[in-house]
Amino acid sequence: MASLQPCQSHGIQYYRIVESFRRNGKPSLRVLAHLGRVGDLLKLHQQQKEVPVKISSVSAGAVTAPHRLAQEFDLAGRINRAMVLHGEVQVRDELTVGESLVTAVIARACAPRSKRAFAAWAKTTYLPELMKFAAADLTSQHFWDQMNAVPVDKLAVIEQELVREVVRIEHLQLKALAYDTTDFYTRIASTNLRPELPQRGHNKQGRHDLRQMGLVLVADQDTQLPLTQVLHEGARSDRKTFAEFLKPVRQRRREWTGQPEQLPIVFDAGASSRQNLESVEHYVTAVRPSNHRALLAEAAAELAPVPLSNGTEVRAW
Repeated sequence: MASLQPCQSHGIQYYRIVESFRRNGKPSLRVLAHLGRVGDLLKLHQQQKEVPVKISSVSAGAVTAPHRLAQEFDLAGRINRAMVLHGEVQVRDELTVGESLVTAVIARACAPRSKRAFAAWAKTTYLPELMKFAAADLTSQHFWDQMNAVPVDKLAVIEQELVREVVRIEHLQLKALAYDTTDFYTRIASTNLRPELPQRGHNKQGRHDLRQMGLVLVADQDTQLPLTQVLHEGARSDRKTFAEFLKPVRQRRREWTGQPEQLPIVFDAGASSRQNLESVEHYVTAVRPSNHRALLAEAAAELAPVPLSNGTEVRAW
């Protein structure tokens, strides 16, 4: 154990830090540091008090938790490995494509904002130090360059590999799937014909004047874990989207569960058509009264109150 010890040299008293230890079974001292005279110690102490102390406070827990998950599932590595066949993995500002996308994922999970606003937010967090990057370097152009390096056909491969690993590690027992679609409008100019997905169609926010894209999402009914998603043309109907999406979803379900049997799928009336219903074995959906007059006539006399989990009652057969 270290201790402070005075010592004499040519009649002048000095101080030093020593540590006791045993040599050949006998106690002995080891000098760790010579501190000088009392005046030297006082001067050093005064100089240290005059040095301004800078303290910074950053958000750590919010970014550390998703970063730990990203490491656990090797998210950056999965993205980079999917790109290896297309050549060397691109590096920008000392981050690989996978690492850049992980920073974007963490930002969207903690504080959703534009890519232009990412740097200002990142400076208030522990993320730059955690992932070894300079916040000011990660501009919107940085993210566009890194995103553009990912082949579009690899997105579904990365997604499915990740979902399969999550299902395995979390021991999820998938029992039913919830399917839904939505659309969101963009500000992409009408004269910009490079993107094919943005098209005009019936917009749920009422912005029929703007080009929009459609989004399909399938989630586990119990945990609400997103299992797969697809962007599609903004002018496509929900019925057509469901029919085209059903085949790849069936294939992915077999990968998630390892079972050939279909999982029940829950969807709203927007995707309901006679052809779509005939192509699904187990489903829960809303029916269109005009298509099921005989069924409704039979059900009218059979309706009975059914209590819901929130305490209300509905009439059902």
